[in-house]
Amino acid sequence: MSKASSKDADAFLGKLRSDFLGIEWVAYGPGLNPSKVDTKLLAAHAMQQVREELVAVQYTASKWGATAKGPRKMGVVIPHTQPNGERLVCRTLTPQSEGLLALLKSGGSAQLIDTYNNKPPKWNDTIGAYVLNFNKRVTEASVKNFQLISTTDPETVYLQFGRVGKEVFNLDFRYPMSPFQAFAMCLSSFDYKLGCE
Repeated sequence: MSKASSKDADAFLGKLRSDFLGIEWVAYGPGLNPSKVDTKLLAAHAMQQVREELVAVQYTASKWGATAKGPRKMGVVIPHTQPNGERLVCRTLTPQSEGLLALLKSGGSAQLIDTYNNKPPKWNDTIGAYVLNFNKRVTEASVKNFQLISTTDPETVYLQFGRVGKEVFNLDFRYPMSPFQAFAMCLSSFDYKLGCE
């Protein structure tokens, strides 16, 4: 594929971008970065050209003492899905104050976003490790293994991701997450987290 066609909106489903530390991730649909939109355009027309934010992921270290110990924490936010199944659209010219990460950090409105956190694993003295019950869908230990639960429904696992072989992983997810959102969440777990490791 040529470089010119790789920027074409029909050539990809979305993009996943992180900050320098690999701690904050946002997945976008096709469209322009808000900083590259022509400032001479009317706000309504500019908004139509801006890329849609589809999912945001934020990692934090489990702090025990001066260094990170234990499993890292993961917060995820997606645009809210309404009872009729329609997902809200998150497009903004000012993502620093109105984007998904900003809403996640500020504890944004449940009418605008759906938030998820990784289920905290339990320490198992017998094997000397943190464990989660993946119901036989995950067979190998990995720092990348995780389950996401909703902040409003902590008993239901909405996404689980884990290692089953040397370079093989299983991904299970449910409504209201889309396949692209679920894949982007899991893909973010593969990068080194400078602030969490």
